Amino acid sequence: MSSTGQAPVVGLSVPTDADIPLIARWLQSDHVRHYWGDPEENLSLISDPRSSSHRALILAYGQKVGLILWQHPSREELDEAGLNEVPTSVIDIDMMIGDESAAGRGIGSAAIRLVAELALADSAVPYVIAATSTSNTASRKALAKAGFGEAREFDDPICGRCVLMVLQRSGTVLPEGDMS
Repeated sequence: MSSTGQAPVVGLSVPTDADIPLIARWLQSDHVRHYWGDPEENLSLISDPRSSSHRALILAYGQKVGLILWQHPSREELDEAGLNEVPTSVIDIDMMIGDESAAGRGIGSAAIRLVAELALADSAVPYVIAATSTSNTASRKALAKAGFGEAREFDDPICGRCVLMVLQRSGTVLPEGDMS
């Protein structure tokens, strides 16, 4: 992978069944498992064709280096996390850089920007969110670099203390509530 100091060449690709072993290997790696949790459970969710999540492999310079997921969260998911003020019309993004050598090179933030731009092209999507552990400084930096701001912290029933990060559509006002 190039490290010329220029912005990375990043693209997205639809994963196939042939990519499942690679994704499984990423989920098993310590740097992913620490924040994503149980690799078997996550692989089952990621590979479920009935899932409402969209998914794409993250390509950097043509190499598969990570995975990004995006979806409309359910009312139940938002309420369980105490995010009652967040509408289900938002898009929620989850991302992992599975290839550890690709971490910290701007690839994650570029992939997040691609998905956020795609999401905000739909006028029904008021803003894009991502939640990450308060201790996950790499994700927080990637999201900030992609234009997301920290809205507030909350307690996720599975992941513990998290920070809600938001990318607003130009001119969009966030709902009243705990999002300050």
